[in-house]
Amino acid sequence: MSNTTSTAPTSADKAALFLRLFIGALLFTEAITKSQQYPYLEQEYPTILGISGASIVTIVGILEVIAGALLTVGLFTRATATIMAIVMFFAAFFLFPQQTFSQGELKFVYAGIYITLAIGGGGRYALDEVFIPMFRRRYNR
Repeated sequence: MSNTTSTAPTSADKAALFLRLFIGALLFTEAITKSQQYPYLEQEYPTILGISGASIVTIVGILEVIAGALLTVGLFTRATATIMAIVMFFAAFFLFPQQTFSQGELKFVYAGIYITLAIGGGGRYALDEVFIPMFRRRYNR
């Protein structure tokens, strides 16, 4: 058995790149939609734990922009995807529990994509592949 590792990109690397670009584009689209429909959405989102619907819409919109950027470039992919999966489950079960499954189905589709990225990582074409090994080399002496 050889100790050399293959440098050829795998199908999994290409799939991770596609998922990151796909979900990043969707997150940017969601953030733009939220900003355009803000007056309507602030009425739709409930107040939870003393946080107004308007504040929740703002926080989620900002989170979508940041997560979209991080996932698109593949930086902190696993952590970002995990946070976004939690956000989707929170939205499905706490923000909009009155929705039927078909009304909230998209939240579970998003969550599935995030969980896939959280498990598999960003792949070879992610900035994680540059910065995480550099960080490990620097601090694991």
